[in-house]
Order: sequence, then C-alpha cells, then structure tokens
Amino acid sequence: MKPGCLLGVALPQAIKAITSALEAIVTLIFKLIVYLGLYIPLAYLLYGGIIWLTLDVELFDLSVNSSLYIVGLGLSIIASIILTLRSGIARIVKLRESRSVVQYQGKKSRSAPEAPKIYRSRVNRGIIVYEYENRFDLYEQ
Repeated sequence: MKPGCLLGVALPQAIKAITSALEAIVTLIFKLIVYLGLYIPLAYLLYGGIIWLTLDVELFDLSVNSSLYIVGLGLSIIASIILTLRSGIARIVKLRESRSVVQYQGKKSRSAPEAPKIYRSRVNRGIIVYEYENRFDLYEQ
C-alpha cells in the first residue's frame, strides 16, 4: 500500500466529520436563538460591532463608553428573557384552558332532544355555555 493512500482516504472523512459537527453546532445555536428569542441581544451585539469598526471604541474595557454598552447588553438580555418567559407562560395557560373545555360528542337520535355544544366561556372561565341551534344556556360553576 502506498503511504499517501491512507491520507487520501482519511483526510476527506475527517474534514466531513468536522464540517458536520460544525453544522450541527451552528444549527443548535440558531435554534436556541429562535426558541429563546435572543433577537434583541443579537441586534445589540451587531450594533456594538458597528460601533467598534467605525468609531474605534473598545467595548469591553473599563471606560465609560464600554460600561454603558455592557449595561445596555445586559438589559437587552434581561428583556429577551422576560419576553421568552411571558410567551411561554401564555402558551401554557392557553394549553391548560383548551384542555379544560368540555365538549359533548353524543350521537343524535330522532326521538332525543337536540344535543348542545358544551364549553367554557373564554371571557369568564366560571361560566359553562350550552349552545343549541336557537339559544344559549349559561350556567355558573
């Protein structure tokens, strides 16, 4: 076997493994940015990069300008955390309310009276609505 043959087979496989690992890491980072709503800090970091390139300001030393930038970056991270928690809590509440809705799925027969649609009011969760074709009956729980 020639000495370069092993290198010719192993090198492309190693490069392929490295690129697939980097691709997985970048995909994970982008998914975290989307899931956690880190758009505001990302835009703030882009703003800092523009300031650093155009105005030649050092952003992470102990000067007044860098302190203001770091405080702004911290506030943007806190804002994104609050927005993420708020939207997550809203999703949980909406899911919980949808599970508490009672639906009547009975079969209709000719001799039986009309089967109503039964559900909770969206405005006041303590009111149960019986919806018929020609009327609504409201019951307080």
